Amino acid sequence: MIQTKYAMLIAVFIAILLSFNNIRIFTLEEMSVFLTVIGLIYGIMSAFAISNAWERFSKIRDAIAEETNALTTMYIYAKHMSDKNAVKKLKQKAIEYCKEVPRIDWPDYWNSEKTHKKFRDMIEIVAGMNLKGIKDVELFDDVSEELRIASTSRNLQLILSKTRLSKSQWVLNIFLSLIMIVGLTFLNVPDYLTAVVSTTLMIIAVIFILFVIYELDSLRVSDKEVSIEPWLKVAKFIEKN
Repeated sequence: MIQTKYAMLIAVFIAILLSFNNIRIFTLEEMSVFLTVIGLIYGIMSAFAISNAWERFSKIRDAIAEETNALTTMYIYAKHMSDKNAVKKLKQKAIEYCKEVPRIDWPDYWNSEKTHKKFRDMIEIVAGMNLKGIKDVELFDDVSEELRIASTSRNLQLILSKTRLSKSQWVLNIFLSLIMIVGLTFLNVPDYLTAVVSTTLMIIAVIFILFVIYELDSLRVSDKEVSIEPWLKVAKFIEKN
């Protein structure tokens, strides 16, 4: 039902645009040059927006790899320490944390206070460990360093999960899209069928490009682009050791 309404709205929009098809403001050559310039600018802007969103996914994946690796190494060092009670608590909290993160949608990660608390609890456990001898001191330094690396990587993920395209970029992309669509109707195409097809294809292409930018910018496709497998592997490794 909703898709039908959208299709009807697009059809009405195309009909309105094509009603201007006989208006001659510019020559065919002048309008072609104008649309070429606008199309080039629009292509650059949309490519920049998509590239920026893809780069964010790449940075998130790298940060996840670094954090999960640091948590694994942290536990390996920690389990050799003398304070077995603290190690047991750390193990349980690390498992809970690694199982909790994949359940959170990336757009909501920033506000997931429950997940943040689990990570802070690990820091509290490590900070309160009883050290017995030089070996514990050395292992404590290693555990603290790995936990610091995990924290830094995690903060990067949180920041990236809130990063969005600016409103001015969105306005410019939408404005250029409209200029291209409206400008197409002033090409004075004599064949009505050709005008309908070309305008329809332009609208579909623009809508698709804006939709892709929105999906990437809002992290709606994060479940496909950012794997949860590293977290599950860390949780499984800690459980078995």
